Amino acid sequence: MLDTRDPERPSRTFSRCFVAPALQAWLDGGGTVEGWLHGRTPLISYARISADRLDGDSVGVTRQHRGNTRSAAALGCAVVLHYEDNNLTADRVRARTARSRADRAEEGGVYAGPRRFGWLGASTDPHRIGNKHRNDEEWPHLLSMIKARAAGGSWRGIAADLNRRGVRTAREGRWSEQGVRGLVTHPAWWGGRVLDGALVRDPATGEPVIGRWDHADEARDGVGCATWIGIMNEVRAGRARRGLALGRAAAPEAIARAPRVYLFSGVLRCGRLNDLGQICRSRLCGNRATGRNAKYGDYYRCGDPNCRGVGRRVAPVDAFLEGLVIGHLEEHATDGAPHTAAWRGEEKPAELRAARGGIESSLVSGEVAWDDVRDLLMRLGRHIESLESERREHAEEQAEEKLLRAWSPEKWARTTVHEKRAVITRILASVLVLPVPEGVSDKAPFDPALLIPEWRRETTSGRRAP
Repeated sequence: MLDTRDPERPSRTFSRCFVAPALQAWLDGGGTVEGWLHGRTPLISYARISADRLDGDSVGVTRQHRGNTRSAAALGCAVVLHYEDNNLTADRVRARTARSRADRAEEGGVYAGPRRFGWLGASTDPHRIGNKHRNDEEWPHLLSMIKARAAGGSWRGIAADLNRRGVRTAREGRWSEQGVRGLVTHPAWWGGRVLDGALVRDPATGEPVIGRWDHADEARDGVGCATWIGIMNEVRAGRARRGLALGRAAAPEAIARAPRVYLFSGVLRCGRLNDLGQICRSRLCGNRATGRNAKYGDYYRCGDPNCRGVGRRVAPVDAFLEGLVIGHLEEHATDGAPHTAAWRGEEKPAELRAARGGIESSLVSGEVAWDDVRDLLMRLGRHIESLESERREHAEEQAEEKLLRAWSPEKWARTTVHEKRAVITRILASVLVLPVPEGVSDKAPFDPALLIPEWRRETTSGRRAP
């Protein structure tokens, strides 16, 4: 082992080279280098950091070696030697910053940023790291939110209950549905962390990494990781029913419930007057009817927790408004063949993929170093993803335009719910849902006069030929 450190003069500035720990352990057990490589290409891991300020022995370069070892394994290679410079200026500061975030997550580091509800903020006197120690006054309220949601409570109802009890947010504000959802669905309360859309897990065991901050304990608090997984399963199921993207960040369990999509979710707006005499105008979203109300069918309801809101059954609303949409299309849509516009970046993704493939080939062959091309490959990947997203959006716009220009009742009947929603949002700006007048029962027959549609002007330019 080569080491430039002087035991008589302790310093964090040094260079050293030594056999990779995994290989050294193999050799100590009587194995050979050839047997350990097993056909893999041998590599040297070089790590360099400007100043390793963390407690302990060369934490920063150790992190870099760990990342290099994983990158080598992904390419069918194996690190046999570690060479490192500590407290020496590095050329690429930016790459280490990106890796540092992942390293802190894997090591269970405390969340940075503003104070989270349920934990104490940072303090200089006494010295305290923010979001590490729980706030004994807020902690019971946080647990009550989690348990209420796990028991089937709505975000809206939980937020309204907190506001009635005078509980304030971390910024001394009133609770909203979004605020409660963001806190309860965040894994920090049970000690977990999500990075790049997935739970941070121990590479060796596959178990979630538990952070080094105060968090809920299943035995003491009655809620834990299993509770969070159940809540996230329900959240994902709800998003699927509403036709929203599921994303990568949700729970690690599959969704068994069939999706349900509501035609006019988001288009409907609450028409009730608030305490200031203003129209609420919050979105009405579709909800699945359960329990005693299941016989009445699914319903739309205002999502603002601070509004008493309005609600309507889905079936009569959809039937009436879909009829209005069909009539509008009959009058304004054209019979002309739709104009298909080519996407302007049709060749670009293939060109970028070819460029990325060339760089990866050079990397495998040893012509270039990983540190020299890491940032470039990351930028190419992000650019390709952006272009693919743009391509999908263009295809969706073309499909909507085709439905609008070459519309027919027969074609509408064969259109999926998702496609109908796309057309509806193109021709309807909103539909104001007025509350049921005083003295009229909620069980009264459906009154279409309480729905006020607002049409988009750009869809009224053409007329169907006779």
